[in-house]
Amino acid sequence: MYTYVHMNILHLDIDAFFASVEQRDDPTLRGRPVAVGTGVVASCSYEARCFGVRTAMRLSEARKRCPSLLILPGDYRRYEQAGRHVLAICNDVVDRVEVSALDDLYLLLPVETNEAIRLGETLREQVGEEVKLSVSLGIGINKLVASVATQEAKNRRLETYGGNLRSWIYQDRPLPPSPVVGVDPGREREYLAPWPVDILPGIGHATLRKLEPLRLNTVDDLAQKPRALLCGLLGKQGDRLLRFAQGIDDRPVESAKNQTSIGRRASFDPPVSNREFLLALTSHLVDRATSWLRLKGQHTRGLKLFMRYGDQQTGEGHASIPQSTDDETLLRKTAQDLLTRNYKRRLPLRLLGIELAPLQLAVNEPLLFPDPLASRIQELATCKDNIRERFGFTSLQNASSLLLDKSLAKDRENYRFRTPCLSR
Repeated sequence: MYTYVHMNILHLDIDAFFASVEQRDDPTLRGRPVAVGTGVVASCSYEARCFGVRTAMRLSEARKRCPSLLILPGDYRRYEQAGRHVLAICNDVVDRVEVSALDDLYLLLPVETNEAIRLGETLREQVGEEVKLSVSLGIGINKLVASVATQEAKNRRLETYGGNLRSWIYQDRPLPPSPVVGVDPGREREYLAPWPVDILPGIGHATLRKLEPLRLNTVDDLAQKPRALLCGLLGKQGDRLLRFAQGIDDRPVESAKNQTSIGRRASFDPPVSNREFLLALTSHLVDRATSWLRLKGQHTRGLKLFMRYGDQQTGEGHASIPQSTDDETLLRKTAQDLLTRNYKRRLPLRLLGIELAPLQLAVNEPLLFPDPLASRIQELATCKDNIRERFGFTSLQNASSLLLDKSLAKDRENYRFRTPCLSR
């Protein structure tokens, strides 16, 4: 007899990730307002939030709000180690975990909501004991509801302070953990209805401006609009947002084994307009991404380049690769050509990134007439990977990215960009 097994999705978010790692590793920072970043705030502690400091805020504004703010440049290696430790704990609990970002995970749970909540509480305690970091957890039948439930968990954690977070912290009392918030199946639309409309993924400043004529305040306001009206304003995105507003989200939880893309990006403040620097940065990002491809035994058949300008507008370009490859020379030239063709506006860039997709397993079929040059290129790539594994990624650089040495500091593994990036 067939028995239906209900599936839930648990969303895990590490609280104030970068700042929490800094406070964990340096006891003198505990109880003090801390921000990580060198142009904008990449992460800030709860102590800093008492003064109104927020993620993505310019550091100049953050200093005005909190004169005692301690600003740290960040250390991605330690953040990655902490993120991998949390991921390892999650992988011990369930079979399928999707890494959305270092501090942002989705777990597929084949259990009912109440059992999922109990499992989440156990997971929260284990992360606290082993990694010494706090996490917020939300549970729902799909990714959207689970992530919004996580936001509710964070909000309810703050409510436990009686509205006086600063007083709680200054009494040197440990912050209580967030509750695990679960949403029962069938309540998706009802649960999302009162939330602000910008809680939905894909609604940023640009989309909000387009929606201004509709005077939308809540998700329910959006859910009641005709599909034709939204598609007329936003195109295909209108249909997607309407489905989200109605509580419908078909995005699957994809484990690393099923990863279909790999991206690398860098953000900087102030924005950069030097084209030679941007071409060198593109080369570096491709080099890092192709190194990952070889490590995982993957090839790609496409490359996407995306940009964010100083005025927050975006641009992108895409190229298909005729035959799946991990050839960094080919991919580097493709990416640099995309940058040259698509960087048209006379504005500096705040973010530059590349994405390789779709991915597929590398299959090295024996050739009737092997190409000696291709074999030597593959051997050279393997040799480079071995050197970097032993001495660090920046121990060996392509000539096309050496220009970065003139303007960026670097450590053993990477250049130090203006702001640490969760997605590397």
